[in-house]
Amino acid sequence: MRYDTPIFFVKEAEKHYDPEAGEWIQGEPVRTKKYANVTHMGADRQQAVFGDVKANRLVVRLQRVYSESYDLIEIGGKAYHTDTERLPSDTQSLVVIQNNG
Repeated sequence: MRYDTPIFFVKEAEKHYDPEAGEWIQGEPVRTKKYANVTHMGADRQQAVFGDVKANRLVVRLQRVYSESYDLIEIGGKAYHTDTERLPSDTQSLVVIQNNG
């Protein structure tokens, strides 16, 4: 199994008040790069696990557990959110689905 796909765990920054500008400013998000094995989830498995089939559902496998908090995952420039997560032994497996916006 190859862990050759770069993914980014993204933590959105909080807004902060800039007294000189007199407005609230959105901070820059923190992006943490990891390499993972990313595959599409098969239709039969999706039907069995979730009861539906969606083309934008992926399985992301990491060699080590990523334990920091995050808001979304970027894969290939597209934003995904975590649908389910498993932690078998020392690894991590996520099922992610693409955000609609």
